[in-house]
Amino acid sequence: METLVEVVLTREGYQLKTRELEEYRRILHEEIPQRIKAAKDHGGELRENKEFLDIQTEKEFYEAEVRQLEELLDHAKIIDEASISTKTVSLGSRVTIKELKSNEQMTLELVGQAEVNLEENKISTDSPLGKALLGRRRGDEFELDAPAGTRRYRVLGIQRPRG
Repeated sequence: METLVEVVLTREGYQLKTRELEEYRRILHEEIPQRIKAAKDHGGELRENKEFLDIQTEKEFYEAEVRQLEELLDHAKIIDEASISTKTVSLGSRVTIKELKSNEQMTLELVGQAEVNLEENKISTDSPLGKALLGRRRGDEFELDAPAGTRRYRVLGIQRPRG
């Protein structure tokens, strides 16, 4: 198994991953054993019991997820939010940008790959937009090549993450 290098997480991201690990452990150690017992109680040959086989597959999935989350959390470095600059964009920054042609504004949070959540506008510093934003200051303009063509943006504001 590949050993993880240090993973950088926000405090919120660390807490979310910890809760996810606790939930997966609960499923693995409480729900699945009850379901296995119920499947066995139905009798018959277990190798031919589809319900039992499905539960075994689910159990293997949760075991793998638990191992992965434990490894991630063991190697996590939590960003000190107080050290995040509001002068330049960096990992952990909340950045408000405006697409200059449409005047559309959006606020994004730059996070490590383990915390990416597009529904919450959390993008990776490794993404094209994340890379383009790193090191920018308020008022900076930059271009980003997108499938629909080149877009120009302006950085409107830089904040620390919501705590």
